[in-house]
Amino acid sequence: MELQRSWQRFVGLWTDRPRREGSLISGRYRIQELLGMGSYGLTYLCIDELNGEEVALKESKPSKGRLSARLLEREADVMRRMDHPAIPKLLHAFIYKKRSYISTEYIRGETLEQCIFEQGRKYTEQECLLLALQLLEPVVHVHERGYIHGDVRIPNVILRDERVHLIDFGLARRMGEPLLPELKRRMRELPKPEDEPAAPDQDLQDLGHFLLFMLYSAYEPEKGKAPASWQEELKLTPGLHHMLERLLGLRPGYTEGAPELQAEIEHLLDSC
Repeated sequence: MELQRSWQRFVGLWTDRPRREGSLISGRYRIQELLGMGSYGLTYLCIDELNGEEVALKESKPSKGRLSARLLEREADVMRRMDHPAIPKLLHAFIYKKRSYISTEYIRGETLEQCIFEQGRKYTEQECLLLALQLLEPVVHVHERGYIHGDVRIPNVILRDERVHLIDFGLARRMGEPLLPELKRRMRELPKPEDEPAAPDQDLQDLGHFLLFMLYSAYEPEKGKAPASWQEELKLTPGLHHMLERLLGLRPGYTEGAPELQAEIEHLLDSC
């Protein structure tokens, strides 16, 4: 089994090599740079030579076979149903030389992961709440369209002109839909909610972890002090502390979903 996995990794390294800068895909998309490489796809910044616009082009990974193509088809199907200024627009879905592709509007900016870990930005409690409130707008839109995003994390939130944009719908699912069996077999450390039918509270729990990452950006550990729980390490106002415990399942959650959470964040901001 270990030999088989090693061989699969070797094949993957060969077949999934990023395409070179300047390569032309489908006679239209000129690759400028590799933006990222996920488990099932590669994403490039490209110039659409039909109109000169920048686009994000996601390509299925050959080593992942039909599953990678299927996930990309599902992602395109979800994005066709979205219409929100904080969500990139789907532009084109196609197959080229037996690989599946989708091109989307390119959001030029920095992910919040880059802001924290590369730029060293530190966010106050109020700034974290303001960003979470902004992020809830596209999340609510996704829920209203009958889906969950399924991957609300700091690498998937782009900040442009101090406004957030939610990207990467590769794990989005229709409400009530379980995770694909193929993904379950490949994702060995699934948190419990991901093993249940898609529901809004899964995105809200992700938002709780998102907030924790943002709040920890300003945390300065005391020398010689042993690591502790976030409840002990983060000096939060009681309202935010209570809200995080609700989001993370330590207290009763938000039965009315994201709109109820929005109202609570607005109340906390008003009291700041």
